[in-house]
Amino acid sequence: MVTHFDDEHLAVSPQIIVKVVRDAHEFFKENKIDERYENMALDLLRRYVSKDGVPREADPFFGAALYMVTRHPWSHPNPLTKTEFASKLRMKESSLEWYTDRITEKLGFAVLHDKAHLPFFMDSQGIIASVVDSVVSASVGEVVIRGIVTGSPPSYSKLADGIVDRLCNVVKIVPSVFEQEIHNLVRRKIEDESKRLSDQLLSR
Repeated sequence: MVTHFDDEHLAVSPQIIVKVVRDAHEFFKENKIDERYENMALDLLRRYVSKDGVPREADPFFGAALYMVTRHPWSHPNPLTKTEFASKLRMKESSLEWYTDRITEKLGFAVLHDKAHLPFFMDSQGIIASVVDSVVSASVGEVVIRGIVTGSPPSYSKLADGIVDRLCNVVKIVPSVFEQEIHNLVRRKIEDESKRLSDQLLSR
């Protein structure tokens, strides 16, 4: 049975959020979902509904949140495909995919792919993203200041290589299979942070 919500596009009140969370809990209970994954998925649903309101279809929405939290980068290798996941929860793969894309976009998740091109979802508010942001921010600050002191332009390419090596091979906060994709992410963050810092220093 596919559940439909009547509250679509209403201003999101705490009562609506609580109703969605309780409905999702029933869905996860019926499907015998591990409590650890359920709690993570419920929190993801809460964040989405608070930001964007209640979607039209409940079950694929609940399924998408569960799919994303079970495919955290730390779950690698996780060979379960989207087709198999949708089949397990008795829902259309296209609906699961639509809501997965929606949550990813609205909550700013990064999607990393392994060598088999399977997706893994990195939460913009999660531990990995926080560590990446923190390391990039501190490292760029040091490099920009060093450039000011010496008068030579900083090498951001070398900086990115060093940061990614530290993240993937030293502290191992990210599995090394995602090294190239983390490198691309780090490069973008370095560019944004160095521009922000340079603008800040030059505007004074």
